[in-house]
Amino acid sequence: MRRGRSEGRSFAASVERGLQLAIGMVILAKTLVWAGQFALQPSYDGEDLTLAAVLVCSVLIAGINCLRGRASTADVVLCTIAMVAGALMHRDDVPLSGAADSPIIHLAEPMLLVIAARRRGAVATMVLIAALFVGLRWITGGDDGLVYGLQEAALIGGSVFGALFLVTHMRRASGRAERALATRRVDEAERMSSAEVEATSFLHDDLIPTLLAVAGLPGDPDTWSAAANALEEIEVPAAEQGLGDLVAEIRTAADREHLKARFVVRGRRQRLPDVVQDALLGAATEALRNVARHSGQRRVRVTVVRRIGSIRVVIADPGLGFTADPGVGLRVAIAGRVSAVGGTSRVDSVPGSGTTVVLMWRYRRLARLLGMSPAHDQVIRAVVPDPGRVALVASAVLAGGYLATAALLTLDNPVQPESYLGAVAIAALVVLLTNAMTRGPLSPAHLVLAAAAPTAILAAALPSVPAEGLGGAQSWLIEFSALPALAVAWVVSQRMIMLLLVPNALVITAVALHLDRPVSDLPHLLFVQPLNALFVGIIVSVCRRAGHMVTNRATPRTSDRRVALESLLGNFLAPVQEILIRGALGRVTTTESTRAALLAHAARDCLYLPGTEHADLRAELTALRAAGAQVESRMTEYPAATRTLASALRALVGSSPGQVTISGTVDESSVVVVPGLAADAAARVTRSLPISWQARAEPEALVLTGPPDLASVIRRGGRRLVRD
Repeated sequence: MRRGRSEGRSFAASVERGLQLAIGMVILAKTLVWAGQFALQPSYDGEDLTLAAVLVCSVLIAGINCLRGRASTADVVLCTIAMVAGALMHRDDVPLSGAADSPIIHLAEPMLLVIAARRRGAVATMVLIAALFVGLRWITGGDDGLVYGLQEAALIGGSVFGALFLVTHMRRASGRAERALATRRVDEAERMSSAEVEATSFLHDDLIPTLLAVAGLPGDPDTWSAAANALEEIEVPAAEQGLGDLVAEIRTAADREHLKARFVVRGRRQRLPDVVQDALLGAATEALRNVARHSGQRRVRVTVVRRIGSIRVVIADPGLGFTADPGVGLRVAIAGRVSAVGGTSRVDSVPGSGTTVVLMWRYRRLARLLGMSPAHDQVIRAVVPDPGRVALVASAVLAGGYLATAALLTLDNPVQPESYLGAVAIAALVVLLTNAMTRGPLSPAHLVLAAAAPTAILAAALPSVPAEGLGGAQSWLIEFSALPALAVAWVVSQRMIMLLLVPNALVITAVALHLDRPVSDLPHLLFVQPLNALFVGIIVSVCRRAGHMVTNRATPRTSDRRVALESLLGNFLAPVQEILIRGALGRVTTTESTRAALLAHAARDCLYLPGTEHADLRAELTALRAAGAQVESRMTEYPAATRTLASALRALVGSSPGQVTISGTVDESSVVVVPGLAADAAARVTRSLPISWQARAEPEALVLTGPPDLASVIRRGGRRLVRD
């Protein structure tokens, strides 16, 4: 049951399910960490225990509902109650803004639940929750509490509004993917319908007459040609499909140039990134065009070698060759295309001995490990046309919250010039990176800068933060320094983002220990950056998945026809191909000629009795013909299923029937065997019949009658026939 719901879920619903799962995990993790810290306190009174129980239970219920994909307004209320309970707990001193013991840890929970519950007016609801939090801080902490509440609300508000902006883009991307999938389903249905018509026409007009010709005129050259053509109609689409369409498209390019191309393909099929396949196809097409125009030959050999993580395409012609420097076609249309996707190319030519063009591409292991393959950029741009602009706006929203906190900190703390200068430098770096993302894929140098610059800024500015303020809102630069990593998350992998944050974590740890902060504060300091990166990574991964769906290429028409042929012929496809190979070579023996006739009849059965519901009947008809019986079908209309009719025919096996005629309607079928069987054989057939069938044995004929499919008769409420 659960599996059926999953299979029926739309892509947009799956996106929402993943988002709620991520938010549920975040709020549960934050609350469990807080509960562990609360349990380690040296003492607490009964009121605190009650409030803590209310807090934990409320968040657990809301978090579990979120994990189950059932987040609602009620869960927003529960998390708001938890925030109130956390703010009302007793504290000896007013906690500094952003400190580990501040109620700020519970402010993000109801605001994130607003996003998960898809509430209308999300911004207004979040503002009300933030205002309630500030009021609670004012009530419990006086003027200091009011200032701290404003600072914390700005810090959390900026982060959550940035998350809302990203989620909005994610939902738009999922909407584009959903529309693309719906359009693709319609296109695929139309293609398959057209392919079924083509396959049926090919079966009736070409394949069955060819098999009969192989059976009756195996030595005729016209039969050889017809068998070869039919074999190509069956086999070429399968070969092209198995090679991921690259060979098929190169073959089409060769045909356009009227070249006689011989293809040699080695290695297993593996999917290439679309940008790589397009580049290789464009380069190969240009090479074939050069053969047609300049080689003086119409023959060309194309070799495609596929290995794990690499592909090589070699186009060789025995033409005139050349000695001049490569022209624009070779430099740009071939070498330029391949090098643009990280591949290499080589052109070898000797006058009078032809030209060989070699195209090579392999996965760059480091780039693949770090998530910097060309596919990343392409799939994101399919649903987010300008990821650089989106990353810039999201970073600006986040930065606005951090800078508002920094401005509010000046009300009760000294100015932090080092942090402000560091923020300016990081903001400039974000602008540089997002502009580069707008122009195209990032280079490794950009990623090195995104990792090294924030680390250096933190190392220079963080020691100026007072020791008591480290870990609170005064160390807002820690979260600000993650903006470059969050920006490039749109075009690189999640593991690359985590690697970019490792140097930051080392510097934060070193500074905290240098300022004699307790080790127990390190989780609070180090938790924020990876948590934000994880959330952004989830958003980006969903957008990337949507991009994969949008850019996924439809199955080519020839492959659809191959699928339709496989569906029509079923188990008969392989023996049909074997007979056609023998027929094309003119090496058909007497036994194979008889077999070709049987396969022609089997193909006709597949045409008039298609689908798995008639598979048993087709097998029994083939078995009767193989036993020497003349089988004729005179059914006026074919029933939906014929399993019981197949069981009745199975009873005739071994009785050496002469002529078997099948007739009837959708409700009742008749099988007439002429001449009639001997008494003992007729009795054996009668005993072997299905319970719903009757037999009438006469010397001239054996007549069997019954429903073609008993299950269909019972479902329609018809009577069950009983044998005399």
